Amino acid sequence: MSSLPLRVSPLCFRLETVGPFRVPEYKGALFRGGFGQYFREMVCVTRAPVCTDCPHLSTCPYSTVFETPVLPDQFTVLRKYPNAPHPFVLVPPLDQRTALPPGTSLELGVSLIGRGIEYLPHFIQVLEGMGRDGRYGGRFRLRSVVSGVAPGRLVYDGMTRRFVGEPPLWVWEEAAGAVRRMAVEFLTPLRMRTEGRYNSRPDFVEITQALLRRIHLLREIYGEAGDVGWTHELLRQADRVKTTRSDFRMYAWDRMSGRQGRRVQMDGVVGVLEAEGELTELAGWWRMGEWLSVGSGTSMGMGRYRMEVGH
Repeated sequence: MSSLPLRVSPLCFRLETVGPFRVPEYKGALFRGGFGQYFREMVCVTRAPVCTDCPHLSTCPYSTVFETPVLPDQFTVLRKYPNAPHPFVLVPPLDQRTALPPGTSLELGVSLIGRGIEYLPHFIQVLEGMGRDGRYGGRFRLRSVVSGVAPGRLVYDGMTRRFVGEPPLWVWEEAAGAVRRMAVEFLTPLRMRTEGRYNSRPDFVEITQALLRRIHLLREIYGEAGDVGWTHELLRQADRVKTTRSDFRMYAWDRMSGRQGRRVQMDGVVGVLEAEGELTELAGWWRMGEWLSVGSGTSMGMGRYRMEVGH
């Protein structure tokens, strides 16, 4: 693919705990909730309790990133959706321990999408503030930000608090040969609906449909809008692919919703999916999905997977 319709910059925020650190087993809601709360406190100029009807809704950094407004007059693709996808994906530290000693290294994955890349300084400032604050599990420091696609490439030095390079973009790589097999492991819970119901045993076609729908929305809002029918041939290819293994188990967890004032179940499935068929073109979009995730709750780290292909 000569040019990508969507810019994606995968990054790794390297953290180190300072003092005792107590967190839930799945840390997605903690980091996502703390990030949003601290970001809003940092940039909000009205101090209103909610963002609804705020005159700065379309220009506020917090609103743009965390409560991405649905602007149907600007993006007709959103007319059927209650919420717009965020220009970032967050993947919490996958360390399942709940009590971490001082000096523990943690990695927070963040993929910035489209114009979301411009907000990297905000992400860094918010995360440094969260670490000093201590309300979100304990105190930690941001040691560095490195590229997720260019191993070892430093973007930000947390010790000197200086940027040392531009965040590299993910690059589409053509397959070396025909791809006939694919194995996908979901590292964080996948939560998705199929025909209006939560799917506890999704197959290759169903996940592909959800992934391409997500990429379509993201590119229409944050990238280069394209032909509305660009997914049709890809979906026809997916229909001819056979799911050879769908081995999932339920991962139960919940989070506190400040908006609803109650705990909300966020159960999903983790496990392995394997497929066989003509996968050469589809594999490229699934590779992109490794950084974009799939399903709901991607801003809390849900739907993150890694894949391997065979010829």
